[in-house]
Amino acid sequence: MKSSLAALRARAPAKVNLVLRVGSLRSDGYHDLETLLVPLDLADDVEIRVARGRRGPVSCRVPNRPELDGSGNLAARAAEAFRRRFGVSDRVDIIIEKRIPVIAGLGGGSSDAASVLRALSRVYQIRDREGLAAAALEIGSDVPFFLAPGPCWATGRGEKLTAAKVPTLHLVLAYPLDPSFAIRAADAYRWFDASSRRENKAFSAPLRQRQLSSMLHNDLEGPCFERHPFLGSLAGHLVGQGAARAIMSGSGPTVFGLCPDRAAARRAAAGLRRRGSDIEVHVARTLQRHPGVSGWISPRSASSRSAKRN
Repeated sequence: MKSSLAALRARAPAKVNLVLRVGSLRSDGYHDLETLLVPLDLADDVEIRVARGRRGPVSCRVPNRPELDGSGNLAARAAEAFRRRFGVSDRVDIIIEKRIPVIAGLGGGSSDAASVLRALSRVYQIRDREGLAAAALEIGSDVPFFLAPGPCWATGRGEKLTAAKVPTLHLVLAYPLDPSFAIRAADAYRWFDASSRRENKAFSAPLRQRQLSSMLHNDLEGPCFERHPFLGSLAGHLVGQGAARAIMSGSGPTVFGLCPDRAAARRAAAGLRRRGSDIEVHVARTLQRHPGVSGWISPRSASSRSAKRN
């Protein structure tokens, strides 16, 4: 088979959990969840190059965050999972431009991984949704959501998805830059298990039947705020700057505020930035659909084609 290069580019959106309820600890070490996930217009750019017909390794580079380079990156792990599941050995090169904060409760790594799975399924014309979902779950509990069309309720580990209708929401994201506030998901769940706030062994009623305004909730927030009071004060500051509600996303430490419109979100963000330089602040809105994967031609290739035509 003659080798050829397939190059694709994907937008990998961040997410927030508008709702996160944590249930019983399962025999596999995970918790049962009920969570409402929505994608945001804050996104990483992921470029995937596949050398069709040319055996080789998976490489992954993050030029603006070199510490994320290599096989441990979730995007690289997703490519390896795809190759194992679908019997592919072609070389895959991944380049990620990071915009989503890392270890932030915003799903950036999971979204990058899902973008790679989307791109590779397009290159190899894979339509096995169950196989892709299994590969996604192998990487992480949030990855299946990023393969879905848009906002979803997720249950089980996060792999059982039901499409949700969520209006466009305007948010302010506040991410502490001090590394001491970084929260690993495993720690957040361990703190939850040890906390007196653990109330639900099972879910008594599906939250999806309630109004969104009364839903915003995160079971992991209390235990995390107990250990990092600064996060609670940050949520309070967001409300003080005009947010209607403010909660933590996922396992944190990012806190987000829900604002009435884009202008209010920008004002709240400006107020947070005046607070100091120890917080990374983003104004974001929720998306109705995940961004797609598109073909990509490098400037060098484009100029070469133009020269040939001339």
